[in-house]
Amino acid sequence: MRASQSGKALFPFIILVLIALCGYLYLPASNGNSKSFSGAPTQVAAVTVDQQSRDITINAVGSARANHALNITSAQSDYISALYFDDGDRVKQGDKLAQLQDLKEQLAVQELEVNLKEEHRQLKRLTELSKTQSAARSQLDSQHAIVDALEIQLQTARTKLAEMAIYAPFDGILGQRLVSVGSFVNNNSVLTTLDDISIIKVDFQVPEKYLAQLQLNMRAAVSSDAYPESTFEGVITHIDPRIDDTTRSIRVTASFDNPKDLLRPGMLLHVSLFLGELNALMVPEKSLIPRQDKHFVFTINEGKAKQQQVNVLSRFQGWVAVDGLSAGQQIITEGTTKIRNGSTVVVKG
Repeated sequence: MRASQSGKALFPFIILVLIALCGYLYLPASNGNSKSFSGAPTQVAAVTVDQQSRDITINAVGSARANHALNITSAQSDYISALYFDDGDRVKQGDKLAQLQDLKEQLAVQELEVNLKEEHRQLKRLTELSKTQSAARSQLDSQHAIVDALEIQLQTARTKLAEMAIYAPFDGILGQRLVSVGSFVNNNSVLTTLDDISIIKVDFQVPEKYLAQLQLNMRAAVSSDAYPESTFEGVITHIDPRIDDTTRSIRVTASFDNPKDLLRPGMLLHVSLFLGELNALMVPEKSLIPRQDKHFVFTINEGKAKQQQVNVLSRFQGWVAVDGLSAGQQIITEGTTKIRNGSTVVVKG
């Protein structure tokens, strides 16, 4: 009984000793630097939100083609007697490119001209006789038919003779010469190619959701890996009336002046289509904190970080247009991974 009572008497003493020991261990920490307990302000980088203007663009990849392009062929079959061009020559509309042997065609025209002249003489004689002789009147109609038939034959022969010479149908640049003098050509033979690249047309696809915003003469720009420092300005000249039911996109064509012939048919070009201008609050893209389908930024208010949700309107290179903020607010751009809502922060100088 005495042992039990003595244990009960010692119990309060043990409790007091433990409390004192805990206090002893705690005191050094609490007597140290108070910042180690409350936490020093976190250094961050920040910018002030302001209203900015940006072009709204669609980016696409397009293929370049010439304003006009065709294969130079012959309408007739014969041997080439002369060529008047070489690889890559620049030509004007109407410049003579080639001549086929045309002696037979010249003789045919001359013969028909002689025959027609004689038949016209006969027609004139019968016309005079028909005024006094009924027999001449009956022959007059037949003579008219003979003259008409010869005129048609002569016109056909002259057309064939003209087709023995080949001319440039428009201004442009010739391609490789594929024939030589003495070559036999027919109406399927390609002598060379001709491209008008004073204007380059670029075909590209635009998602159907932008259909309502597309307009003729809307600004467009292209760039090429061949000229990384250059941008070429143009306008939309065609919007296809059909939407591709596989890709759900619209074929659009833009045209670009090409005075220095830098753009060439077949080039792969990067297209930027300008849909309009957006005036909005802009924040650096790196300041956004994505969480599921929402976006947040940290603002600074009286030295405290405050997490604030924003709505993303559009993205630009390195910048994002948002609403949910006010012009003049400070937002944190660097150091967001080190802070939480309510953290004390200081902006780096």
